[in-house]
Amino acid sequence: MMCAGTAHAQSVPTIDLHGITIKPYATDQLDVGGFPGASPARPGTGARGARMRNGVRLNIHKQVEIGAIWDFGPAPGGPMRLFEGQVSYIGLRHFVFTAGIFKPSFGLESMQAQGDTVFIERSSISTLTRNLATGIERQAVQAETYGKRYHFALSATAGTAGPGENGNQRAMAFRLVGLPVRTRSLLFHLGFSGEWIFRPASAGNAAPTLSLSDNPEINPGTVSKYLNTGKIQSDSAGAFGVEAAVSWQKLLFQGEAYDVMLNSHINSSSQQLRFHGWYGQLGYTINGKGREWKGRTAAFSSPSCDTKQSMLCNGYGVLEVAARYSQADLDAGPIHGGDQQTGSLAVNWWPTGIIRTTIQYEYGQITGGDTPEHFHAVMSMFQIKF
Repeated sequence: MMCAGTAHAQSVPTIDLHGITIKPYATDQLDVGGFPGASPARPGTGARGARMRNGVRLNIHKQVEIGAIWDFGPAPGGPMRLFEGQVSYIGLRHFVFTAGIFKPSFGLESMQAQGDTVFIERSSISTLTRNLATGIERQAVQAETYGKRYHFALSATAGTAGPGENGNQRAMAFRLVGLPVRTRSLLFHLGFSGEWIFRPASAGNAAPTLSLSDNPEINPGTVSKYLNTGKIQSDSAGAFGVEAAVSWQKLLFQGEAYDVMLNSHINSSSQQLRFHGWYGQLGYTINGKGREWKGRTAAFSSPSCDTKQSMLCNGYGVLEVAARYSQADLDAGPIHGGDQQTGSLAVNWWPTGIIRTTIQYEYGQITGGDTPEHFHAVMSMFQIKF
């Protein structure tokens, strides 16, 4: 017997066929923005399909989950690749065992789905650390357990999927999260994450190398990466950090801090390079229901409507305002990858449950790198997510 249901209040169809539930998946984003003030000058406005991820997720008799999602972006010019191809066993209560290509559990902001993040892009330190051994499109196996007040995950990871990627990296990662306080109106989240690459990737007979780089927390497609260490010959590397969040009614504060270590070989000498970074952000839901904590990911969802309206919640839609400050310092020893500090403001609006628009302003400066920068940037995003 086959029947149709809805994945969201806006009638996204699902198919239920003899205990097999098929749900469509989409995270499609159009980013438009630029740098009205920057030194050196960064003229022009860029537009790109930052993420074009589409596919399906299946639940088989509430025992097995399968994800098959393809990333068609970024467009134009991006390398299309498999975003998610994983199988999870969920038949044992409070446990999940996953293998394939997916995003292992690491860090609070990293574990928020891209369409659920408060800002258009994650903070640089979150991006830098997750890209070492976790993050999206990662070949991995993972065991996790979770409940209403805790989450623990342990994973073994390799390289990322896609054309031109080298999968011979090997690493381990963990994440431990608890909620010391959880009441109807107040929630306190505290967690720790760590990852260690014991075999960095290498191409052919070349020495293994690692690099750290990121765009300036927005990416209109018109700039190169401001933070960039270049390739560093390394024997091993890791990142360890703490995450914290306080949710009170419609107000959410969250922050993370990380240390990154590379055991490197530079100019025939061995040395340990240490980088660091952190961010703190505040979000307030003006209209609608505030962000909710989800035990499966130990992260926060998007705000939602506090009534049963599927369009224009309370007459004008779910509305959120947010502010963030972040730092990522990639200067250590002979490496001058830059010390970036940014401040951002954002307004997020959901006219329906699956449509989001965001306008974001950012001021940033990068010192200590090869090319010092400072900039004012404005970015807008239109998103469809279900």
